Amino acid sequence: MDPQPRRRQFSPELAWTPTDTSGVHKKLLLGAGDESTHEVSILRLEGGARLTDFPAGWGIELIVLEGVWQLPEGPLEAQGYSRRPSAHANAGITPTGCTLYVRSGPFAAGDHELVHTPTNKQVWHPGHGNLRVSSLSSVESDGSAFVHWPAGERFVHHQHWGGEEVFVVSGTFRDEHGVYPQGTWTQTPHLSAHHPWVEQDTTIFVKTGHLPVDVRASEVRSVGVSGSL
Repeated sequence: MDPQPRRRQFSPELAWTPTDTSGVHKKLLLGAGDESTHEVSILRLEGGARLTDFPAGWGIELIVLEGVWQLPEGPLEAQGYSRRPSAHANAGITPTGCTLYVRSGPFAAGDHELVHTPTNKQVWHPGHGNLRVSSLSSVESDGSAFVHWPAGERFVHHQHWGGEEVFVVSGTFRDEHGVYPQGTWTQTPHLSAHHPWVEQDTTIFVKTGHLPVDVRASEVRSVGVSGSL
């Protein structure tokens, strides 16, 4: 059983709300506050819009869902990815409009790891079974990746050290806890466990190892844990 309840948001059911930044609307999946130091959202930007409202010291991870996001390192189109520390978080503009998945929050002091990966530069490797994995970023225990699941694929039952977040980019992701169609975001805590599968071709964005770890080492050694898919 999960050590804590899981979070789940289905973005198509959420309303677009205006932000303080001109031309930018938001669907909030996770708000920074008492329960989280980070924010996860879907942002819709009109042509010419920029991102300018991140607090000092915050960095971002983003995926382009639709349109083009122009960055100093080059343009990102659908499924393009960027990890941007605080000094680079506010860079970018969309020439004709776009939709972004954005995870923002405080980066550790000294974390200057900038990643810019257009879709055509992503390298896919064989994963467990018939999965294909494109590793996007790895900083200490914190890792992000795209995982492609072919129709009918099942994964082994496993746990996640440092928790897991999943955003369903395409298709429908499933496990014993529920069904997660395209646009669904979920977060589960340290040592959460599940047995996932798909019935159709599905691509997910996975982030692992970044949530609080609050168990003793003696407890950890007694269980088998997996950091990612």
